[in-house]
Amino acid sequence: MPKQEIDAEGLFNLSLSIVGLVLKDGPMLTSELARHFGFSEKTITKAVLTIANSEDVGRYETHFYVDEELLSEGEVDFSTARSSLDRPPLLSKRQTTALAAGLDYLAAMPQFLENTDLKEVREIIGSGSAPITSYQPVGSESVLLEIQRSVDSRMQISAEYVNQLGVKSVRTIDPLRVEFIGKRHYLRGWCHTNLEVRSFRIDRIISAKTTGGPISEEALAADIPVEVFGAVSDELIVEIQASSEASEIFWNFPALDVKKAADGSSSGKIRVGNLQALGRHVCRYGGEVLVLGPPEAREAVTAFARKALGDQSIAENED
Repeated sequence: MPKQEIDAEGLFNLSLSIVGLVLKDGPMLTSELARHFGFSEKTITKAVLTIANSEDVGRYETHFYVDEELLSEGEVDFSTARSSLDRPPLLSKRQTTALAAGLDYLAAMPQFLENTDLKEVREIIGSGSAPITSYQPVGSESVLLEIQRSVDSRMQISAEYVNQLGVKSVRTIDPLRVEFIGKRHYLRGWCHTNLEVRSFRIDRIISAKTTGGPISEEALAADIPVEVFGAVSDELIVEIQASSEASEIFWNFPALDVKKAADGSSSGKIRVGNLQALGRHVCRYGGEVLVLGPPEAREAVTAFARKALGDQSIAENED
C-alpha cells in the first residue's frame, strides 16, 4: 500500500525529486509518480503544490510554475519561472557533513580514484585534506585498484591467475574494462595466451602488475562480448540445491530462478561452461550441495569426487 504520512523534510525532498524527474522526462501522471516514488497520489499532489508555492525568500520570486488545471486532471507539468537556480540550495551543517563523508568514501574506491567530477564536487563542499571517513582496499580490492589504474592508463599487466578449475597460470592481459556483475568484479581483457577477449574474476587474481608496455592494437580493435560469462550456447543449465551454509555457490555462476526456503537453503539453476569446474565447486562444500540434473552434470561431479585424491590433470583453458 502506498505510503501516506510524510514529514516536512521528506515532503521537501520528494518535491525536489519530482521536479527533477518531470523537467527531465516531461509531463507525467500523478499515478505514474505515485508508483515511481511509492507514495499515494494525494501525497504526490501535495508535494507538487509545495514546490510550486515555494519562493526565493530573498527575492520573492517563484522558481517553478505548475499547471494547476492539468494537475486537477491528474497530470504534473512544470515550467521554470523568472527566477533562475544559479546557485545551489543551502544545506544544513549536518547534511553537508553527511554528504562529505559519503564523497570521501567514494573518492578512495578504485572505481572513482581519478574521477575529476567527484574531485570537483568534493572541493565545492569543502571535503578536502582531512577526510571524514576512508576506504582502505585489502586483499583482492588492492588488486582491483591496480587493475583499474591499468585500465585508465591503458597499460598492459601481468597477472597471476587461478581459473575456475583451480589451475594457476601467469597471464599477460591488456585490460579493457572492469565490470561489477552480481556480487563480484570482473576484468574484461585481451588475453595474450588465448588471443581473444576473456573475463577474469578479480578475486581469483593473486597479483597484478604493469609490464610497462601499452595495450596492444589487437586489444584496442577487439569487440567486448555483451555476455561476461562467455557464449550462452556453450553452457549447460544445471539444477542444484544448496544448504544455507553453501548457498554462496550461486554467486560463483550465472544463476537463474534462485529460490530461498524457510530453513535458509536455496534451490535454482546455474549456467556452467565446464563440468569439471562444477565438480570442483560442488565438492568444496562436502555434501552441502546437491546436483539435481541433468544426468551428465551429476556424473561429472561424481567423477570429480572419485578423482579428488589423485593427480589433477591439466584443465582446459577456462577463465
